[in-house]
Amino acid sequence: MSQGSIPVSRRQVLSGLAAAAILAPVGGALAGISDPVARSGLAERTGVALADLRDGGLIESWRAETGQPPASVLKIMTTLYALDALGPDYRFTTRLIGTGPVEDGVLKGDLVLAGDGDPLLDTDDLKRMAAALIARGVTGVSGRFLVAEGALPFTEAVDPGQPMHVGYNPAISGLNLNFNRVWVEWQPGKSGRPDFGFAAPGRDFRVRLAGIGGELGAAPPPRHRVEGTREIWTLPGGEMKGRGGVWLPARRPGAYAGEVFRDLAAEFGLALPAAELVGDAPPGDVLVAHESAALEEILHGMLRYSTNITAEIVGLRASQARGLDPADVGESAAAMTEWARARYGLTEAVFVNHSGLSALSLWSPAETVKVLAAEAGGALPGLLREQALLGPDRRPLVLPHVRVAAKSGTLFFASGLAGYIQGPDRTLAFAIYSSDADLRATIRPDAAGRPPGARGWAGRARGMQQALLRDWATEAFPPPPLRPMHRPG
Repeated sequence: MSQGSIPVSRRQVLSGLAAAAILAPVGGALAGISDPVARSGLAERTGVALADLRDGGLIESWRAETGQPPASVLKIMTTLYALDALGPDYRFTTRLIGTGPVEDGVLKGDLVLAGDGDPLLDTDDLKRMAAALIARGVTGVSGRFLVAEGALPFTEAVDPGQPMHVGYNPAISGLNLNFNRVWVEWQPGKSGRPDFGFAAPGRDFRVRLAGIGGELGAAPPPRHRVEGTREIWTLPGGEMKGRGGVWLPARRPGAYAGEVFRDLAAEFGLALPAAELVGDAPPGDVLVAHESAALEEILHGMLRYSTNITAEIVGLRASQARGLDPADVGESAAAMTEWARARYGLTEAVFVNHSGLSALSLWSPAETVKVLAAEAGGALPGLLREQALLGPDRRPLVLPHVRVAAKSGTLFFASGLAGYIQGPDRTLAFAIYSSDADLRATIRPDAAGRPPGARGWAGRARGMQQALLRDWATEAFPPPPLRPMHRPG
């Protein structure tokens, strides 16, 4: 139905009476599906679509054809794009390459840490690679230590319009470490000012960083700059009370990974010169290779934890696998848009990145449900996170015969939820988007914290989503009748 059309009543549709179900506004209020929408106060900012996958047709809709920012719901499309191009078993491979022979324990040439984009590479993985290099008998390097990060195009931030100090807006390159985040922690100092340091923590240890440092400033948020080979963060000392810590983005991921590996190699007695950044890795022998988890596992984690860096990396690699050479995330997302339109018959969807971290991407509820219907028999439902149903009192609603698997998405003044409601004999696909462009236009990218009104707005949107899910699940899938007990004899 087009924007502004009257929604179809839930109860009549689910009873098979859709033909008589068109409702008119009553006293200026909305009816049927829109009861929870009207109560939220977001009716004119919301689009909803619900389809029964037995025939794929929409059975409820409200402003369903209007494109809205899907936020992280867009990761559903990225998942499908990556699986189609790469397959579920695809793995990223990070390598240590020697450009010369190893003689008497010394590599006669350069040692190259060659990234392949692995979105899950962490400090522990680099330590295992360093240990494996020593196990190969390498105790010295006569040449340079090179870090090759050209496997993917460098991006300083997923969305330059988002705050630059938040970990969910990371840099991207062909070599990524710890989701391209560093940990800064502080404690009270003798002078009354906090003592602090930067680290690349592993599960059991941490590497102290010299290439990323900081200074104390007056007001939040943290500010970033690059001086020579170092990243410098100006931290709000007045906010750093007691003991604490926070993740900050590493904006030069190749240099970050190179410093961490160099320190780890030194722990094993292998002294390396300072890292030099290059694009493509030079030819040589692979001395150590670290494989990532399989793509399907990576995507499952991405959908569960909504990791933006993972979405951008798998989207870029999928475009490369199609023979493209995207210069940046935007070019790759444009290719994904064209692929989605051709594969699913979409006409209005526009994606500007792979993670959803932008209000410029647009996806309507109707076209979202169209994609969900097409993929209901594939891997997607099993990859989506199971969503808890809540009652009106916000307590868990126990419906053991119903499973809701969905992806949520959140930006300031934009909220989405899309996925499946699965019952014993049928599956429904749904999409719910709400957004307010006027309120988003008031947000200052350099502001600290949450903009005024954003928390309450998000609460109303999520409450509406839960009310719709609760109504759909309980009315489409009533509990089976209790069987009468038969007494013996």
